[in-house]
This record gives sequence, C-alpha cells and structure tokens, in this order.
Amino acid sequence: MRRIELDIRNIATRDALHIYLQYMLELPAYYGRNLDALNDLLSTESEETEITLYVQGCTSEEMLAYLPKLKRVMQDAAQENPRVRIVIK
Repeated sequence: MRRIELDIRNIATRDALHIYLQYMLELPAYYGRNLDALNDLLSTESEETEITLYVQGCTSEEMLAYLPKLKRVMQDAAQENPRVRIVIK
C-alpha cells in the first residue's frame, strides 16, 4: 500500500496547494490543478493508497475557505474508489 502524508498547514493559496498535490501524489502532467481534476484522478486510482491530510492549524484565509471543498472532494473520491483511503488530521 502506498502511504502519502500531505501537510498543507503552511500552504497559503489554492495554486500552491495544487502544485504540492501534483508533486506529492505523483499526478500526471495533464493534471488540471483543480478539484474536479483531483476527484477524477483519485476516483480512478488503481493502487491501494492511504492519504493522510494534515490541516489542523492552517492559518491562510484562502485555504481555510477552500479546505471544506478539498476535504469533500477527497472523501467523495475515497467513497467512490475502495482503493483510496483518506485520513484527515
């Protein structure tokens, strides 16, 4: 099983977040850097993957507003794809 820890507590913008996600999740070059694209790729992941998302203590106002959407997309993708597990801390 592939285990990935994503610490986004110090990320300030959505753009920076998607660049980080692309790198850490090893998403392809065609990744659209948006939540729809993230959902598409996570919901079709073929490898057993556990993603731990560290969000507690995030201080960026932009990220605080974006976090509920990000969490929902990741949780929805995990519900759709039994090979993906999301842990939010």
